Amino acid sequence: MSWYITLLVCGLFLIGIEIFVPGGVLGIFGAAALIGATIIGFNIFPIWGGWLSLFGILCLAGLALFIWFQYFPKSPAGKALSLSQEIGKKDHDEATWEPGMTGTTLCELRPAGKAEVNGKRLDVIADNGTWIAHDTRIEIVRISGNRIYVKEV
Repeated sequence: MSWYITLLVCGLFLIGIEIFVPGGVLGIFGAAALIGATIIGFNIFPIWGGWLSLFGILCLAGLALFIWFQYFPKSPAGKALSLSQEIGKKDHDEATWEPGMTGTTLCELRPAGKAEVNGKRLDVIADNGTWIAHDTRIEIVRISGNRIYVKEV
């Protein structure tokens, strides 16, 4: 009986530790310990007790998983190990760029490079793949998604 309880506790503990120590080895040992506890349960209990033991182990593992998924992501350790749902930095510039705005190139556009429009630096692409020299006046021709196409003025 003591081996049964030892394997059951160790199996659940090893599977729980597997979350903190990735690699799969501890999880495999934990699963093997639970399988061993199930086999010992069939040997020390009558047949109906063995099935009851198997059902109890499965319910205990399911309950542990449920508790894990409910409470671990909210814990300090879970927050440290998990990716955040929120995006901290804006993924787009809050300035509104419109065709017709003008600026100057900050480097040679071959065909892409940096330009300054309304005092802000931005990545631009020369329209039709043309090469535009450094410090040249440009005009925004069109905007497609996050790409800003310009031409020489």
